[in-house]
Amino acid sequence: MDWEAWARAYESMDGPDAFAALFAPEGVFCDPVTPWTTDVRMVASDTDAIFPDWAQRIDTIRGGDDWAVFEWTGTGTFARPDGPGIPIVMEGATIIVVDANGLILTWRDYLDTNEPMGQISAGLAG
Repeated sequence: MDWEAWARAYESMDGPDAFAALFAPEGVFCDPVTPWTTDVRMVASDTDAIFPDWAQRIDTIRGGDDWAVFEWTGTGTFARPDGPGIPIVMEGATIIVVDANGLILTWRDYLDTNEPMGQISAGLAG
C-alpha cells in the first residue's frame, strides 16, 4: 500500500460520502467521543455540523500491507448558533487496519479533547 498517496488523497476528499467510501461495509470507527460504530457517514456528518470547514492534514504516516498509523493536524471553525465561529487547531493520531482491497476495517482516533474545548471556551469568553 502506498500510504503517502493514500494520505494525499484523504486530505483532498470532501464530504461524508467520500469518508464513508473509504470503509469496508463492516468497517468501524471510534474516537474519544464516539463509541465503535459502523455508521461512519454519521461521524463525518456530525463533524461537518460542528466544524463546517474542517480540514485534516496528515503530518506523518507509516504502515504495512494492511495497517497504518498517522499523525494529523486538524483545523476548523466551531459553528456557533449565536455568533461568529471560533477557529480551532487540534492534533491527534490514528490507527487504521485495511482489507485486501485497501478499504478500512477499523479506524481509531487518539486525541486530547481538551485541546479544542479550551480553544472554544476561550473564544466564547473573548
